[in-house]
Formats: sequence, structure tokens, C-alpha cells
Amino acid sequence: MRYIKKGNEPESMTSWKKLRHQAGQNLVYNDFDKKAELNEVLRAEQHHVCCYCQQRLDHFQGNKVGGSHNEHLIPEYGGHGDFEKQMDYSNLYACCIDSRGLKKKEREKRHCGEAKEDKLIRGFIQEENCSSFFRYNILGEIIPNGDYNSWADYLNHEANLSGDVKDAMEVINVLNLNCHFLKEDRKRDVDALVRVISHLSKEKVNEKMREFEQAKTYPRYIDMLLFFMAKKK
Repeated sequence: MRYIKKGNEPESMTSWKKLRHQAGQNLVYNDFDKKAELNEVLRAEQHHVCCYCQQRLDHFQGNKVGGSHNEHLIPEYGGHGDFEKQMDYSNLYACCIDSRGLKKKEREKRHCGEAKEDKLIRGFIQEENCSSFFRYNILGEIIPNGDYNSWADYLNHEANLSGDVKDAMEVINVLNLNCHFLKEDRKRDVDALVRVISHLSKEKVNEKMREFEQAKTYPRYIDMLLFFMAKKK
């Protein structure tokens, strides 16, 4: 996962909130009529990748491939919900919709916002050192930055985890970031990356890393790519 630096609230959202206040009305997200415009701002702010899994996001809703919705990090409703944060820009992110429509019994296929539902997770994406709490392996898995090298190992030792490692594992688990689809997709990308950088010098890889981080549109799974590129000797 990657820290997302939030910018200023878009004017369309500020104006809408002002009108609601003047009318004495509650700020309810479902009533907001500029969701698509908001999503465009959020996607640009996130360099067009999902706030959780880092897949590419190209448009608002519609086709699942590249589609996204406006995600509330702190849920709107439920036992962990906060009604007052529905229209808090700092609580809103763009999230993929790949698994939208899958039923709860298909839990193993649901990921990101669809898996999270109204659960509350630690907001790593709001912490500047976010990436340091996670790492990746050649199986395409995202894992906590702890003592074990596979997701299975973390599951087997879950009862012994604590602190940041435990929080990181909970986030991965709640968002189902190691579902089969994401794991296989990341594995294909890391396999391709390793083939390419094996022929490049360390200096050239470092140059490519800077290019990735400064790009208006990130390559998908950017944190995983940077993680393995940084290992180039």
C-alpha cells in the first residue's frame, strides 16, 4: 500500500456543502450529485491507481475493467461508521470495482472496498511511511514487513503477531489483497519485471524508479515494482 497525499477539496464539493449548510440540510454522500467529478479528482490525486491494491483506474463506475468508486476509508454506516465523515474529503479515495456484484459467499474473490464493506481498518494510506509496513514476495503476495516470508506463514503465526505487523496483516486480510486474482496478476508483473531489470545496471534501474515515482500515471502495483527494483545490485 502507498501513502496518498491529499490535496485541496474540489470546488464542486465545497460549493455543494455550502449550499447544504445554508439550507440547514445534513451532508449525506448519497445526495451528492457530483460523484463522477469527485472521482476524477481522486483518481488524479492517486496517480490513477486503486487506493488499496494499486490496480489502474481509468474511469468512474461503469465497466469493471479500470472502473472505480469513491471509497470511504472510515465507513459511512455500520458499527464502525461515522456519519459526520461522509463528506469529509480527507476520508475519500478512489477504489477499484473489479469484484463488485460478487456475493458474500464468494468472499475469496472479493477484494478492496467490496471485501472491506463497513469494517474499519488502520488508515495506512494516510501515513507517510505507509510502504515501509508492507513488502512483497516472488509469489505475488503482499505481506507485512515482519519475520515471515509468505502469507501462509503469517496465517500460521497470526496469534503471535503484534503492533504494526498485526495491523498490516489485518488490513491485508480485511481487504483480501492476496485473493487469487490479485496474487496471480502481481506475480505476472514481477516475473516480467525481473526479466527486464536483470539486463539493466543498478544506475538504470534507479533512474527507472525515479521515473515511476514522478509519473502522472503510476504503473499498476507500483509499490511492488519499486520493492523489487530496490533489490537490484
